[in-house]
Amino acid sequence: MTTPTTGNLRQELPWLLLITAVLVVLLHANAPEVWFWFAALLVLLIWRTMAWLNRRWERLQADPQEPPSTSGSATDAPG
Repeated sequence: MTTPTTGNLRQELPWLLLITAVLVVLLHANAPEVWFWFAALLVLLIWRTMAWLNRRWERLQADPQEPPSTSGSATDAPG
C-alpha cells in the first residue's frame, strides 16, 4: 500500500517530466519560438497546479480529521 504522498508523486511524475522537457526546449529556442514555448510551459504549470489543488481540496473535504483526544495518556502503555 502506498502513502498518499507517494501516490500523488507517481501520478504527477509524467507531467513533471513533460514540463522539464518543455523548459529545456524553451532554453534552447530561437527568439520567435521563446514566447510560444514560454506560454506552453505556463499553461502546463497552471493546469497541473489547479488539478493538484482540486485533488487536495477534494481529499480534505472527503476525509475530515478528528481532533486529538485529550483524555488518557499519550501512549498505549499502562501507567
